[in-house]
Amino acid sequence: MSGTVIIGAGLIGASTAYALARRAEKVTILDMQDAPGKGASEANGGMLTPSMADPWNSPGVWRDLIRYYGRADAPMVLKTKALPSLAVWGLKFLAAANDSQYWRATALNVRLGLFSLEVMEQWRRDADLSYDGATRGTAKIYRDKQAFRIGREKAERMQALGVVFEPLSPEALCERQPALAAIRDDLAGAVYFPKDESGDAYKFTNELLRSSYELGACAKWGASVKRLVKKNGRVSGVLLDSGEFIEAKRVVIAAGAHAPRLAFQAGVSLAIKPVKGYSMTFSAKGLDAAQRLRFPIIDDDLHAAVTPLGERIRVAGTAEFAGFDESLDDGRIETLRRMLRAILPEQADFLEAGELFRWSGLRPMHAYGAPWIGAAPVEGVYLNVGHGHLGWTLAAGSGEALAGEMQGEQAAFDLSDYKA
Repeated sequence: MSGTVIIGAGLIGASTAYALARRAEKVTILDMQDAPGKGASEANGGMLTPSMADPWNSPGVWRDLIRYYGRADAPMVLKTKALPSLAVWGLKFLAAANDSQYWRATALNVRLGLFSLEVMEQWRRDADLSYDGATRGTAKIYRDKQAFRIGREKAERMQALGVVFEPLSPEALCERQPALAAIRDDLAGAVYFPKDESGDAYKFTNELLRSSYELGACAKWGASVKRLVKKNGRVSGVLLDSGEFIEAKRVVIAAGAHAPRLAFQAGVSLAIKPVKGYSMTFSAKGLDAAQRLRFPIIDDDLHAAVTPLGERIRVAGTAEFAGFDESLDDGRIETLRRMLRAILPEQADFLEAGELFRWSGLRPMHAYGAPWIGAAPVEGVYLNVGHGHLGWTLAAGSGEALAGEMQGEQAAFDLSDYKA
């Protein structure tokens, strides 16, 4: 039999492929798109943030959903047409919005996120990866004193999990980030997370696959998997929509929001639904050095992030429950523009004149707040799915941990915790 087939060529699939290829595994990557990194990995927020490892379904999230319902400019939008498909998933999502489950998922995500940063450091040493990467940290800004206090308290609790942080006054923040001088008087404070990183996820995905090819991996594009093929209780390959059969000793499902159908064939019922995110990317060429961001900024009040990516700046935010609709909503794009103007008012006109592209993608949101990683009940099938808004943060660690388990290595930590 052949080696391992990986279904999905986004951040998670590429990280798994590279981790296996480094172990001399024969790897074939399949993706329904015509090129790698075309799904949720293409133009995400660009941040690797163990500091933001808490799931979206925090205790009391139902109040936010009610408050935002019907508001086109809300950070979280629930489309009426998507309600029927969200009924069962939504109940699980809300049921997990309790203090115990919230902090359990947060701890799992922090552990995996910090491990991911270690893996990233190793991979950068071993391969020439060019992806506009930076290791300067991130800062979350607060415009309200009470919100700043709550943010510090959360950071203190996450510190026990390994997250390093430093509270900053508006003045101290602007000393490190002069580009924010125009909004200094609007801020109550900030929390700086020095271990966080940033980079272009799309470039990274392509760089990892290039390195994987050099190690013997191969890929097939426009390859939509119809079903898993099983023989004598274990997987023997996959059947494509085209009718082609691809033999495999093992199959890794890393298909993002499209994973549940295939996972069900492997005996796993996944509570995963697509949640659409948006971003806009602008050229920063010619922008004065003092007006450039030195590290990403997350605005707690606006639920938005602005990230420097080499000679570009990206603004990202919003969560839209709209099923598998990937169309760009003009209202959401205008919301991103307002977010950019609120965070970088002096730079906004310059940046908007150099708009490069606008994007939307579907995050694979797991109702229980942490990804599903490990072996499925059908022998030879593995899952690496459900990373939600933390795909970039958790990708390298997820791929490395799963590859180690598949090879029978002593695990860095117990992956059985990631099978909720």
